[in-house]
Amino acid sequence: MRNLDPEVQVTLKTVAARKGLSFSEYLRRTLTEVAERERLRERWERRVAEHTEETAQLRDAESRAWKPLGVDRETILDVIREGREER
Repeated sequence: MRNLDPEVQVTLKTVAARKGLSFSEYLRRTLTEVAERERLRERWERRVAEHTEETAQLRDAESRAWKPLGVDRETILDVIREGREER
């Protein structure tokens, strides 16, 4: 690996040796893990954005669908009672 701080390189080589891996293999595995985490993070962010959009759309639809009728509770109950009496 080029242009790597010497102290960082020593640390990485030490970790690789402790794990019984060559420096190249350790870097390959580590960078693969970093790339996978990034892929998962991006996927998670997309899903959160989609969910946020879906939730906003549902909220908008609900607010349009459930507008107050301007009828109080007692009036509704009176109509129900009248309907029952007519049966």
